[in-house]
Amino acid sequence: MSNSISRRGWIASLKAALAGACAGWAGTAQAQRYVHPRRVFLGENTRKEFREALEQGRIQAAIIPTGSTEQHNEHLALDCDATCATLISQQAALRLYPAVTVSTACPLGYAPYHMARKGTITLRKETFTAYVYDVIRSLTTHGIRTILVVNGHNGNHAPLLESIPAWRKELGITLDSETYISAYRDEELAEFLTSYRLLKEGKLDTIARRTAMSHASEVETSILMAGHPERVRPFTMDEYDRAAQNYESGYSPAVARYLEPFTKEGWPKGGNPENARDRARQERALYATKEKGERLIEIATRFIAGKVEKMIEATAKGAPWPPAA
Repeated sequence: MSNSISRRGWIASLKAALAGACAGWAGTAQAQRYVHPRRVFLGENTRKEFREALEQGRIQAAIIPTGSTEQHNEHLALDCDATCATLISQQAALRLYPAVTVSTACPLGYAPYHMARKGTITLRKETFTAYVYDVIRSLTTHGIRTILVVNGHNGNHAPLLESIPAWRKELGITLDSETYISAYRDEELAEFLTSYRLLKEGKLDTIARRTAMSHASEVETSILMAGHPERVRPFTMDEYDRAAQNYESGYSPAVARYLEPFTKEGWPKGGNPENARDRARQERALYATKEKGERLIEIATRFIAGKVEKMIEATAKGAPWPPAA
């Protein structure tokens, strides 16, 4: 792919995304009657509005988005993960309006392995899980008995999975977590995403290219182009190469302490292709379009809304969660 062709295609796609931003997303509830898209956010309501919605039984569940503030290559805003998780949570809540409220997002997560890239902020695992627990406990105290954590950052996935069962048992509620990326299946993505089609066809010739699939690449870039184009910056590969960043060596001692648990025997000579993977992500972003992002948002929204519906049903029936296999 030549840079000149990529540049023209990228700019055209980004302009289209920006032009369509004001149109917004229409959920099922909005198709029936207009609901302001931000109405589903807990923080957008007054205490009176929220109290009355609870008293009248209109709110049956809550979604808590979690993400990270971390590097997303040269072109995406640092808050990409929390923004994507919040967007998909909002769209799911709009489909189920007025039964679901979306809590204030957790904008920071567990991301020490990104600390070589400037701008990343990481929490300790125990700090992150303490935050999420306190939000869950607060919502439970107000009478919400069904809660789904919708995660947008892979580093948060394991800490949530480890913590949720104990919290569920302690609080006695229908509680779960789901990383929205789990809505996607490689075979389905290969139908409309260039990077996944190339992977399926065996045309990605290096470890770096085969593993640079979602973070800051075609998936997340497309989602932001569709939902938040103001968080996407134009770029060229020439600009990327001129920056000449090195993520495999030359760290300060402070950065090295963050990275040490993630290094392999003999790393970086042992084959951790961080520089190559970072460049591959930047290349993949050139495949992104607003239209692909709309489809990705639709798939994830349908997945999350479906899970929340099943959780609400379980709570209403007094059935255990998760369901017995």
